Amino acid sequence: MENPRLQAREKKLIHILFLCFGFGIMAWIPRFPEVKSNLGLDNGAFGSLMSTGSIGAFLGLLTVGHIIHKYGALRVTVTAILILFTSLSLLVHVHSSLIFLILNITFGFGITAVHVSLNSHSFHFLERSKINLVTTSAGYWSVGSLSTAILSGLLVGRVGLSLHINLLSVVLAITMIAIIFSLKDDLLTPNEDSEHDYTVKEIFTGFKIDWPVSLGMAAAIYLEFALADWGTIFTKERLDVSGSLSAAPFIIFTATMIVGRLVIERLLKSAPIDVWVKRAVLFAGIGFGLSIIVATHLPAELKWWSYALFILGFAIAGLGSSFVGPAFFAAAIRRSSLPSAVVVGQFGVVNTVLTFGIKFIVAWAIQFTGSIALAMMIPTVMILATVFFVKSLKEGSKAN
Repeated sequence: MENPRLQAREKKLIHILFLCFGFGIMAWIPRFPEVKSNLGLDNGAFGSLMSTGSIGAFLGLLTVGHIIHKYGALRVTVTAILILFTSLSLLVHVHSSLIFLILNITFGFGITAVHVSLNSHSFHFLERSKINLVTTSAGYWSVGSLSTAILSGLLVGRVGLSLHINLLSVVLAITMIAIIFSLKDDLLTPNEDSEHDYTVKEIFTGFKIDWPVSLGMAAAIYLEFALADWGTIFTKERLDVSGSLSAAPFIIFTATMIVGRLVIERLLKSAPIDVWVKRAVLFAGIGFGLSIIVATHLPAELKWWSYALFILGFAIAGLGSSFVGPAFFAAAIRRSSLPSAVVVGQFGVVNTVLTFGIKFIVAWAIQFTGSIALAMMIPTVMILATVFFVKSLKEGSKAN
């Protein structure tokens, strides 16, 4: 492998790519009311239309890893970036639901294609340098997503939607493509370490599920999805606070998640990843669960004590769950005999299906019980259950 100076340069560029990726795809979320207004739809129709991005994401997870394996990462990553940012820039202009549907599916595919491409290179870097960037890269993605959400919120009413997203798309696309070309000598090449090409048939017949890792991942990461989906609504409905105050706990959750992802490398010097994951999920599950239970049982006159406990619970959840998902992600690659690009896609398909099912269960639990607090105990129990899958993270463990 190259000298340490070149390794440090490549590591820095990979982190910048993930930061740009997070910054780009999350930029339009605070501006969804303007996008919905462009289409003239009500909340239900707009929500249904937005969910169609998962169609493109599913197709991307099934195919992009195999395409990288066959054609190499350079062409695929550049194409993925262009698809991502072209579709995003067009989405904020259209007024037709049909055109928006097509573009949103394309956008979902673009997100997944860039996700698979960047993570494949992270694992390729790991194979060459023995330096694991999976968790820190996720941290930089979170930094990008949080900062762009804050910036976009500030730009609402000050800078037009189209100008904001179009300028952002152009700058980020040029930046990311320039970085990819600067890394071209280090990217995955076509059919590297392969005995054969993958056919369309083999995309499906060669599909393998590493259940301990997949179930551990789903159990660990759903807390993040639950708080993203319901956290702000939960705080606002339970405590009747303003919109900005109701969003604060989730911002704290994201901030502590970033901290956890960026400091785990130092912690690994004192104990292996499986030990830290076991400690982290117990800390997150017990800390979050107790904070929410106590907060929701305090009398109304102690409203601000409840609010403080909400913030504490979200902070504990973010810190404790921060590096757990990336740890299972890295284990999936290590335990598989398939090329990393293929594993990234297959692992993503399994976890997309699992988390979709869990989201459905939680949504109906809220519908039937009328209590978000009670439904939040589902992800709490799930992250505690992650301890049963920690053995799959140990060095030397292999998929069955």
